[in-house]
Amino acid sequence: MPDLPLDSVLAAVSAASRVAGRAAAERNSLADLLKDDRSPVTVADLAVQVAVTAAMRSAGVPHSDRLVGEEGSDSLDAGGNEMLSQIIRLTGEALVDADLPSAAPTTEAEVRELLDAGGLDPASEGREVFWSLDPIDGTKGFLRGQQFALALGLVEGDAPTVGFLGCPHLPLRAVEDYGAADATGSTYVGVVGEGAWAGSTDATTMSSLEPITVSSSPPGGRVRVCLSYEKAHGDQDRTSAALEATGVSTTPIRIDSQCKYAMVASGRADLYLRLAREGYREKSWDHAGGCAVVRAAGGVVESATGEPLRIDGRWVDAPGGIVVRTPSVEVPAH
Repeated sequence: MPDLPLDSVLAAVSAASRVAGRAAAERNSLADLLKDDRSPVTVADLAVQVAVTAAMRSAGVPHSDRLVGEEGSDSLDAGGNEMLSQIIRLTGEALVDADLPSAAPTTEAEVRELLDAGGLDPASEGREVFWSLDPIDGTKGFLRGQQFALALGLVEGDAPTVGFLGCPHLPLRAVEDYGAADATGSTYVGVVGEGAWAGSTDATTMSSLEPITVSSSPPGGRVRVCLSYEKAHGDQDRTSAALEATGVSTTPIRIDSQCKYAMVASGRADLYLRLAREGYREKSWDHAGGCAVVRAAGGVVESATGEPLRIDGRWVDAPGGIVVRTPSVEVPAH
């Protein structure tokens, strides 16, 4: 792993989490302003990607010139000048708050360049080490005012080695209802081979985070399983069969986005299954950050056939789907 300025990346994630949190709080007014109920998440997606990229570049973070990102400047075209002005406003406010005013873009050309930096194709551009970014993972959760995540992962070869998860609505501690938005939120960092840590969303230094590990065993013998709110995100029949095959009692936790990875990494859940429908191929930005955090915390991230999850540029190599678990939980291959 290259020598990374982890504090600088954490500060970038913190600033971008502020962008996401503000966009979520303003989602109704943004929808009214832009005349589109989905526009708030589009603004948040673009503004977060701009903020992360600009902040990491400003700090000289290695490999931040080009990223594997979900968004590109073409997403601006349907939104017009009003959408652009909201992106510049939200990004600028957050970067000024993070004491990075010079990183804030002020023109359309600067915003487009920062977005297009997310178009990296590692194979064709000869990149063995790269960042993979999902600016807003959990669109439906964002629009409901519930859980969503900013997910950033460093990939070396085909392995996620460093991960950051910014979860603006996820509480840091155990609660009864994880669907409800927490006012403080939480951030998770994992460095494979070194450890994993968590803290509040506004944490900007590694020293302010606390160590986390996966659960040593399911409490009371009941496996706490993270499941998606959205049935379209996986094959529900295969998921049910896989859970039955474990032969143990389960407690479901329905929660959106890569917050599910954070739940397993922090010991509040034991298992997350994402068993794909036939023909579906997972994207790297949906899993790279979370995978690194869980592995760093002592967990296992593998394909449904029991092979380690691997990143293939902009895609994920995980036959049959993805299993995220603690070492104490076994899931028969499907």
